[in-house]
This record gives sequence, C-alpha cells and structure tokens, in this order.
Amino acid sequence: MELIDIYDKSGTTTGAVRDRKAPLGPDEYRMAVGIWIMDSKGHIFITKRSMEKSYAPGKWENPAGHVQAGETPVHAVIRELFEETGITVKEGQITLLGCSCTWPYIGRDFGVRMDVDLNNVRFQKGETCDAKWVTFEEFAEMAEAGEFAKSLTDHMRDYKEAFLNFTGHPGSAALDSVEEDR
Repeated sequence: MELIDIYDKSGTTTGAVRDRKAPLGPDEYRMAVGIWIMDSKGHIFITKRSMEKSYAPGKWENPAGHVQAGETPVHAVIRELFEETGITVKEGQITLLGCSCTWPYIGRDFGVRMDVDLNNVRFQKGETCDAKWVTFEEFAEMAEAGEFAKSLTDHMRDYKEAFLNFTGHPGSAALDSVEEDR
C-alpha cells in the first residue's frame, strides 16, 4: 500500500491521507511529478514504461511518479528519478517547469540539465525497461506517432511553453497538436 496526501485543485494538501488506489471525490486530487533531463547537446532523456505496467505498458515518458504522504513535490521527483533510473540530482539542480491539473491529478514537472551515460542507467523492475536520448525533432515525431503515455501529453498541454523554453526550441506541429487535443 502506498499512502499519498490528498490535494485540492489549487495544489494545497487537504490533510487527508489515503492509499494511492483509493477512489477520490470530485474535488480531491493526487499529485504526480515528472522530470525532464536535457544534456549538453540538447537531447531529451526519456524512459520506457515496463511491459508489466497496467497503464501504458511499453510507452515512452519522462521519469515520473506520485508524491507520497508527507513528501514535497521536489523530494518526490528526486526520489522517483533515482528509483526509476539510478540517476541522482539535488534540489538546487532542478527547476520547476510547470504545473498541470487534469482530474484526478495535480502535476508538477521539473527540468534539469545534465549529461547521463546510458550505460549507467539502472532500471526499476516493473517500472522502467529502457531509456534513450532523443533530439527535439525525434521527440516531436514520437509525440505525433503516439509513442508517449497519454498522461505525458495530457499534462504537457499545461506547461508546453515552459517545456519549449527549457529545450530551447520554438515548437513543432506535433507539439501544437498536443495543444489542439484540449
């Protein structure tokens, strides 16, 4: 059982703590976090969801997960990144890119610039099974082809501009279509 704090739509904890799989009321939210890594060459780091996952098996995404009870979003994203990939970052290295809200999730996405050798990435059994670096153009092609978990594109709509600023790219038709899906 994984305990999580329950949030309101503004992202404030309500004081309630529940099992992550417990049903939520219409004004109750879980908080999810994700992190985008960009290397010195401008490549974007993505991971592949394990085929054992019930949601979006085999789809690509950024390292992400749920905020556990008593955790801050920053501490949760640092923990999730390490659990899923073995990559360590410190609080001062990461930047908040954006926030999203699509019931039943409040999302917080962060960014960090660092070079990571894929040979040193360690996968978490049942969570991740692959990782790769992609160019922005490859990322956009993958988005257009539907290779990403839907949760990634759902949340990205809310912070797309910040993501584009982080990557240093003006955008693409594929990412514009993410916006049009609203």
